[in-house]
Amino acid sequence: MTKGTTYYGFLSNTYTAALVDSGGTLVWLPFPRFDGDAVFCRLLDETHGGFLNTLPTTDFTTEQQYVPQTHTLQTLYQVGENTVTIRDFLPIGTTSFWRRLTTPIPLILTCRPTFGFGYAIASYEITDTGARFAHPNGREGLYLTIMGSHKKSSHRDQWEIGPGPVTITVTYVTHVGNELPPALGTDDQADKVERVTNQFWAQPMTPYQGPYSDLYNRSLLTIRGLTYRINGALLAAATTSLPEIVGHSRQWDYRFVWVRDGAYGAEALLMAGDSVGCRRFLEFMFNTIDLVDKPFSAPFYQVDGTRIEGERELLWLAGHKNSRPVRVGNAATDQLQLDIEGDLLWVVYAYWEESQDSTFVRDYWWAITALVDWVQENWQQPDASLWEFRGDQDYYLHSQLMCWVALRVGAVLAHEVMNLSANADRWQAAAEDVKRTIWHRQTHSGLPYFSQGVGHPVVDAALLLMPLYGLVSVHDTTFQATLHKIEESLVVDNTVMRYHKDNMGDVAYPFTLAGFWLARVYLRMGEPERAETVIARQLALTTSLGLFAEHVDPVNGVPHGNFPQLFPHAGVVTTLSESQRLKRKGHLWTLSPD
Repeated sequence: MTKGTTYYGFLSNTYTAALVDSGGTLVWLPFPRFDGDAVFCRLLDETHGGFLNTLPTTDFTTEQQYVPQTHTLQTLYQVGENTVTIRDFLPIGTTSFWRRLTTPIPLILTCRPTFGFGYAIASYEITDTGARFAHPNGREGLYLTIMGSHKKSSHRDQWEIGPGPVTITVTYVTHVGNELPPALGTDDQADKVERVTNQFWAQPMTPYQGPYSDLYNRSLLTIRGLTYRINGALLAAATTSLPEIVGHSRQWDYRFVWVRDGAYGAEALLMAGDSVGCRRFLEFMFNTIDLVDKPFSAPFYQVDGTRIEGERELLWLAGHKNSRPVRVGNAATDQLQLDIEGDLLWVVYAYWEESQDSTFVRDYWWAITALVDWVQENWQQPDASLWEFRGDQDYYLHSQLMCWVALRVGAVLAHEVMNLSANADRWQAAAEDVKRTIWHRQTHSGLPYFSQGVGHPVVDAALLLMPLYGLVSVHDTTFQATLHKIEESLVVDNTVMRYHKDNMGDVAYPFTLAGFWLARVYLRMGEPERAETVIARQLALTTSLGLFAEHVDPVNGVPHGNFPQLFPHAGVVTTLSESQRLKRKGHLWTLSPD
């Protein structure tokens, strides 16, 4: 496993997610869902954010690793000659956090939840087995339960625990009554909860046996951990407002289901052999479609498929490392982003290519038709692009590329599956119009390479995707000039910046997914050595637990932005899978020639 920078451990039960810092403190946990209010949010305010920890009273060192093939995080404290072992996990099917530990010395347990992202300090009542915490202005609350040696300290939210084995649970409830916290039962019953949780994650997924199998499997587990199990929705990230640049204002709420990000994750699942996980995401997105207006009324949705309405700033929080504002919700919900229909339809095409499941295509032909028809009628509009520029619409090339993808997928499926020649011809003609327009704009730009947009005569990393979808050959002269320009201006020590600046200012760090785009281009060019160099560089920048944020400092490997993020973990799985397929001369999905 990687030996990168120390950061946070990521826990999931496919309903919500938690982060535990390198010292073993629970610093992030929304209840009852990924996109709910965090009751432990020290991640966003060191002073006022809630947390839970179990610390020695003297100096200690720590070491962390995952129980293999699970989301159970093990933290070891070395206190002189004494070793404390902690295992943290979120049981499958419950809204609770579990910490099981074995300690030869007493520890101090501090449990300090808050409600509404630190807005309300919890009221509490001490019980024989722990405590009841309640929202002072509401009904929701938490039960803290301690099984094992413990006694209450003089502080309101602290207990002395150990020595010996101790199990601690924090359970979220929508209503706190006078009942006692739920009993944990016996050690054998607690062992069973931990065992079945680990067995859930340890299901075999893929025959991948390449040189980076540990990181591949951790990325696959992270994608599964960002999946809302009820409906197969894939979240963009587990957190809100972790800054791209510390002390600046580039921080957003990513705890939602982006059509684009989720499509990347679903494609990765498909590449890894999980066609069911891919299909469940496609079905989730199809069932959000509006047949009256724009099929996707927003670029992203809550995990239950409803629309996010607006964005608010939590002014009482200091922000992660004093980076304000902390945001909940996301104002980009109102943006026009023309690429997302193509992002989803590409995965529909890949799923059909891989599975030959024509029944699925026929069953959802109503949704596919709605998406492709809308693109045919609207592809000529300016939009905010995949980068979600605020107040900077343009005719962005990547958006046009994905409109071409949507129309080509529609034409192929109409012809190959549905035997609808009129639809196929109509959508194919529109795809050719899009392609001609892209080349016309490039010719009239006066540049020897493709550019980001009509009003943006610079390159961005998304241009690397053009040959991966088949719009141009990877050996095309103009694309090769584009690649050279990207290498010259955006590649930093084999990492890739998404672009240099936008209307919010300069971009500071490489975009972790973009490095995998570059590697895939080199693979398609028949240059596996160059691809391997880039892949190795990206994977060297994971955290010590094998996780990626949205961005990374290439000098010290420090992650930046929301964490963990779906994009780069999808990039790991897709790129390594593609590399293995090419070595075996396996099939790669493509839409060319048209």
